[in-house]
Amino acid sequence: MKFYLKWVNPAVALLILIICSWLYFGGYFVNFDPKDSSPYQKGEKIIDPAEMNLPMYFFAKGLFCSSMLFLFGEFFKRKLSEKK
Repeated sequence: MKFYLKWVNPAVALLILIICSWLYFGGYFVNFDPKDSSPYQKGEKIIDPAEMNLPMYFFAKGLFCSSMLFLFGEFFKRKLSEKK
């Protein structure tokens, strides 16, 4: 259990944060159509208020879930070390 809480839990929290951040910011920097330029190359804003829909939901969910997973993992790790 200590191995999970020390190594696996923070890695999973970081992975969740990276995936959910990529869902929001990835389409801004990368465009898979070679004929068209990306929004970054066009000079558009990275956070567009008119575009706060599903990608922003995943970004916010990724921030929340990864931070809660990390914080609860730290909490349980301290509780386990406290009991011994």
